[in-house]
Amino acid sequence: MKRNGAGSGPRRGPVVLWITVLAIAGGAGPGPDDRPRPEDDGTFRPTVLIRKGSAQGSGTVIASVKGETLVLTAAHVVKGRGRPLVELHRYNLGVEGIGPREGWPVAIEAEVAGADEAADIAILRVRRLPALPYVARLAASDDEPARGTLVTSVGIDLGTHLSSWQARVVEVAWFEMDGGAERPFLITTKTPEFGRSGGGLFLEDGTLVGVCIGRAHLYERQRSGIFASAASIRQLLRDAELDAAVVRSEARHRALTRRARPTDRAPIVTTRSRSAP
Repeated sequence: MKRNGAGSGPRRGPVVLWITVLAIAGGAGPGPDDRPRPEDDGTFRPTVLIRKGSAQGSGTVIASVKGETLVLTAAHVVKGRGRPLVELHRYNLGVEGIGPREGWPVAIEAEVAGADEAADIAILRVRRLPALPYVARLAASDDEPARGTLVTSVGIDLGTHLSSWQARVVEVAWFEMDGGAERPFLITTKTPEFGRSGGGLFLEDGTLVGVCIGRAHLYERQRSGIFASAASIRQLLRDAELDAAVVRSEARHRALTRRARPTDRAPIVTTRSRSAP
């Protein structure tokens, strides 16, 4: 992989670096816990577990209408033969603490509807589902967060711990991965753990602006988190002709929000780290 500098600044000479991808090989442990604790319906609840053969990672529901749900993840999580599985837990439906735990989680077969290997992102389509109640809100434009912006990474570490942590954006850098085309990536001050690949990166208002793809040594004596950008996500949606599905889903969820009433459902368990400096 070659690093060719920040998208908004002068180009530097290419340097070779290695990104550690963070899907788990051979993971088969239990899914994320779902006991009560505060949450954000636009970030935690749309976060799902992705399984593909012996590998697993995280994903984010970005659109859902009856018969079509789209899940954003990292391309390396679903690489190879066979169909991926999207694993739904009770917190994804807002029913944790209601009824028996037997029968959960539910693993549903998905198909890869589009992928951009250069950006290391993929979109999964699940057809055998009603509309899901919790969907992440994708950034409306291709503009990337400025340096120093506070962001929150959400994912399922080690396939067992639904968690979030905050970090700062160091820069937006353009990488050429494995001889492919250049893509913009968000570099963060905190590094993700295994299993977080495919998880979402959010602004403080809950807007989805990135996808976790790995970590790397970009600066002397410092590891960084690497996230595919909103620009790459939106381009993939256009290329795969999936942007209309996102528009339909957004319209549905706006209507639901207007009609929504407070409920007594329990919040989900999350593990939060300390805020970024």
